[in-house]
Amino acid sequence: MNKDITIITEGEFDAKVLNRLLKDKKFAIRYEILSANGYSSALSKVKSLMTFRNKKIILLLDTDTIEKNEIEQKKDFVNSYVNSSLSKDNFKVFWAIPEFEIIFLDNKKFLEKLTPKKFTKDLLEVAKVSPKRTLESISNKRREQYIALLDKKEIRDEFFRTGLIMEIYDYLKK
Repeated sequence: MNKDITIITEGEFDAKVLNRLLKDKKFAIRYEILSANGYSSALSKVKSLMTFRNKKIILLLDTDTIEKNEIEQKKDFVNSYVNSSLSKDNFKVFWAIPEFEIIFLDNKKFLEKLTPKKFTKDLLEVAKVSPKRTLESISNKRREQYIALLDKKEIRDEFFRTGLIMEIYDYLKK
């Protein structure tokens, strides 16, 4: 079956989380989520998919930094690498700054279920530099264990109020 939009993520974890979060949502389009094995693999998948006409692609990438100049360089590189073949209507990049796990820091309900420890404002600011490492060390859980927490609808719904997941959702709705 042909899908209207293909979403490519850098890794399997990102794809599993997106699948879980979007499972209740209804769209006028059909989509599929493909995981890659890292940044280069994701770009390669985009290039391969670009050979199909009228293929719409969403690319979800980590910036791996919070430094504005480095982020801009990465964005420029991806745009120059990809834009040669796709129109802006058919291709959209969403950036997780610095990494995909940043989505969990905006969800208070998720954080409450993840660990009984309180996330102070200061801790949240520090966590934004390295969300994956911070969440794993504070919760003593590997990130794969987070997926089970997404079974609760009230936790999933919270992701659609602000941040990266809301932006992707809004784009898919258009």
